Amino acid sequence: MRLLIYIVIAAVMCTVARGQQQIPNAGLEEWTLFKGSGVYKDYEEPKEGWTSGNGVIHVAPGSDPVCEKVTNAHSGTYAAKLTTRSIFGQIASGSLFLGTFALDFANPASSAHRGIPYSGATPIAFRGYYIFRPVNGDSAAIYAMFTRWDGTKRVLLGEARRLIKTETAAWKEFSVEVPSFDQLPDSMSVVAASSAAGENFKGSVGSTLLVDDFSFSWGTSDVNEVAGLQAIRVFASSAIVPPHVNATNISAIDLLGRMIDLPAPDDAGRVDLSSCSTGFWFIVATDRAGKVVAHSHGDFLR
Repeated sequence: MRLLIYIVIAAVMCTVARGQQQIPNAGLEEWTLFKGSGVYKDYEEPKEGWTSGNGVIHVAPGSDPVCEKVTNAHSGTYAAKLTTRSIFGQIASGSLFLGTFALDFANPASSAHRGIPYSGATPIAFRGYYIFRPVNGDSAAIYAMFTRWDGTKRVLLGEARRLIKTETAAWKEFSVEVPSFDQLPDSMSVVAASSAAGENFKGSVGSTLLVDDFSFSWGTSDVNEVAGLQAIRVFASSAIVPPHVNATNISAIDLLGRMIDLPAPDDAGRVDLSSCSTGFWFIVATDRAGKVVAHSHGDFLR
């Protein structure tokens, strides 16, 4: 019990001290359905600030989504599959990003507005997982971008970009260094594209990029890396426990040290959090010997 309380206190202190802002819905587990009508197909997009070029298919009869929810996930239940297609006779790269999308017929390249509010310390690394299946030598891109409003315009401070040229048959991890900035960013976006030159309407139809489990890192002493422990991702009403940690008991602890036992994870590692009352909770996983093997960062649950 003392070790569990120690983890809670350490996580709170590190989070407050560093002002870290993680990527929302980074495991791409929560999605929203957008219904089509007649010749316009349904599509889905991840929640919490994520969007894609899917909106165009509701003005392009019979077109398929460029971003889809798939169950071939790196962890958890879902991942995103991006596919380069031909829409209105133009190359449309599969895309996913934090921001908004509003189709501009006069200038299609300006339809994507990337960025969500960002505050706190700048991370040192951008991480995630992908599977890439190119067509005709195509390449994909995944990157995190940081910007700041200078009073008249939005200025790009820097990017952590991974250009992907090689086909992968299984999930592959990437880690890209985030450059240091002279100023703190006030906006951030994570972007993934199945065709790296898609912004210029270049690429190969059929190229696919699967992405999952994005994260920022602030160093070797991150909360989710303390003592080599694995991170538990928390969503609105559930949590995802890493499947390889061999957890046998899952508990929730609030800031007063009160602890409740949670149900065992399902086959996808998902744990139901409906028994947690409104408040700030830490989710902790232990093995058969009672050793802590994974924990969350701390989340406010409603």
